[in-house]
Amino acid sequence: MTQLTITSQPLSGKNIVFGSGDLTVAITLGKGLKCSDSYTIMLYDEQLILLDDAATENGDLERTGRTLTARFSGFNVWLPGHYFLLLRNGTGCILRFNIQLDGEGRFRVEEPVTCPRMSDEDVLSGSLHKRLNYWRALSRMPGSYQFKRWVVDRVKQNMLNELRQSHSLEKLSLCDNLLIDWKSSLAAGPIIALLLSAADVEGKRKTANCENFYDTTKNNPYEELNDFFADTSSSDNIFGLELPDTTKSIYKLYGIGALIDSGGRLIMKKLLYNLRSSYRSTIFCGTPQEIDTMLEQYPSVRSMFPAGNRLALEPYARQELIYTFFESAHQKNLNLSAEAKEKVCCLLWEAYDSGAVCHWDRSDVNRYVSRHLQPAHCQRAISALADGQEESRSVEVLPDDIEGNYFRLQGSPYDKAIEELQSMVGLSEIKRSIVTLANRVKFYAERRQLGLQSSDMGVYHTILTGNPGTGKTTVARLLGRIYHSLGLLSKGDVICVDRKKIIGRYIGETEENMKMILREAQGNVLFVDEAYTLYTTGDERDFGRHAVECLLDVLSRKNPDMLIIFAGYEKEMDALMSMNPGLVGRFPYKFRFPNYTPDELMQIALKMLDADHYELTPEAHSSLLQTIRETVAARSETFANARWVEQFVMGGIIPALADRVSGTPHVLDRSVYQRIEAADVQTASARFGAKSIELRQRPAIGFCA
Repeated sequence: MTQLTITSQPLSGKNIVFGSGDLTVAITLGKGLKCSDSYTIMLYDEQLILLDDAATENGDLERTGRTLTARFSGFNVWLPGHYFLLLRNGTGCILRFNIQLDGEGRFRVEEPVTCPRMSDEDVLSGSLHKRLNYWRALSRMPGSYQFKRWVVDRVKQNMLNELRQSHSLEKLSLCDNLLIDWKSSLAAGPIIALLLSAADVEGKRKTANCENFYDTTKNNPYEELNDFFADTSSSDNIFGLELPDTTKSIYKLYGIGALIDSGGRLIMKKLLYNLRSSYRSTIFCGTPQEIDTMLEQYPSVRSMFPAGNRLALEPYARQELIYTFFESAHQKNLNLSAEAKEKVCCLLWEAYDSGAVCHWDRSDVNRYVSRHLQPAHCQRAISALADGQEESRSVEVLPDDIEGNYFRLQGSPYDKAIEELQSMVGLSEIKRSIVTLANRVKFYAERRQLGLQSSDMGVYHTILTGNPGTGKTTVARLLGRIYHSLGLLSKGDVICVDRKKIIGRYIGETEENMKMILREAQGNVLFVDEAYTLYTTGDERDFGRHAVECLLDVLSRKNPDMLIIFAGYEKEMDALMSMNPGLVGRFPYKFRFPNYTPDELMQIALKMLDADHYELTPEAHSSLLQTIRETVAARSETFANARWVEQFVMGGIIPALADRVSGTPHVLDRSVYQRIEAADVQTASARFGAKSIELRQRPAIGFCA
């Protein structure tokens, strides 16, 4: 019986054992296994990550008699879990060893299993080993399990076609049309190139942005579209590896949101011709919402993409997150000691299980390494050298450089956004409504994961009404973050516009402005302030109508990957909805923001002062509260609420404090620069109080007579 022996030097962690350093792998060939001149071994984890490999022909797999020996480094850290090792000899015999690293640092190896032809193991150790550079790079991309499965299945189809050819049969036609779900379609280029190269999908590769296929500024708006499909004489080169040169054409297209805009139908007509051709393959890359909308608008396209040809990145598995950490540290030239590696593994393992970092990706890891680990290491190392400690303790990252609580305290983006929402002063009814809405979105998503039917409408456009300074813009930003964390928005930023930014000098300029705004707002929140000013009754020359028509196109889509928020005064927004029937029903959610009470405005003022470490004397506290009460009592309907408080504090109290301190001889003392006295509040009150407050003029209402 062929036997596998693995030896390592495990380190005992707090609760779990992590191995650090190289593994020594020794395989004793059984008498029943036919000997060969060449052997290959490959070590994988359960996510199909190729951790290491060795081959006799490369010299990194030594053979002594019937024993094969190699040293595997992987990512220099070995985590508890399941692995498997493949042994393949020159005759095509494949053995699979299932391995488990338990919580005590011991490798448990099961008896080997012989793998048949065209099995996963045959593909991994055969065809993919021949294209090892591409496959290794793809296998180590976090979250790419779906892509790896597609490659393995595609290679099996290639093997079947080779078998058919050997029997003088025609090849089966293989579909290489792909839908790639990606948050940032531009960033998907490398993984698509690796995907095609590893799967041995050959062809001339061209990439284009669909947004450039229809340009109204040119005499022929479709000039670039025609040029793109007229020439297929370009090819890819990635990671310094030349890709095959063949006659088949592979089109990689992003910016597919343009396919559902004006001009999109003719573009799709051209694309459909290529989709039906056996000599061309088309890869659409976009956000999940863009792809869903495209398939909904063009149902005939759906049949051209088999179910297994829609691929998406998945959340990082726990081991992928840890591997990414060590890769990021290596790229920053940070060498972690064995003890530091163990601490990182323990912290990330526990934080992942608790849900604190399960949403992390490469950007989060890189941010921690750059902003926290590297500065902490440099500061500690410099201090150690200054204290005369050994140089060896300064060139390695030590456990003390790693902040223990950082990972444990990381909440999910959703939790952070909800926490920030709850910390806002007042707005209790709005808070409850938003939390209920978010819970419903999560509920529907979890039902879909369980295969249950969901009747979710997928439309969340919102109206926010209220006076200035009541928190509408802040809540809009939080909604963007909440919806992004729930997967409804691919980005979640807020794009703020008003009539001045939208309306041009002529119709074409207005439409071009809207096109640019909607392009920027894709995946984000489009916040239209004082939206009622876009619509004017009885004035056919007003270009606001065209802006509203452009918005109606987006508002009518299901899952548009955009949240449109109209904001403004309540009466005017109600009138807008009644004057334009096309908008009724497009905004299923409406939140009314009440004016802040004097006590709530006082809370806002105290939070602002506390953020910059200012302190009110008891007399100043009383004076500030009295001023706020008097101002609220005298306010008009255009009172700016929190904006007035900000102006009063930052434009009144703090300058008064600065003048008083600068005009008085004093010793440089922290308390002098922190303490706000009643005189400072009274000085500010003379400028911004109830008797002298300058109220912002209410904007003209376009649809009123």
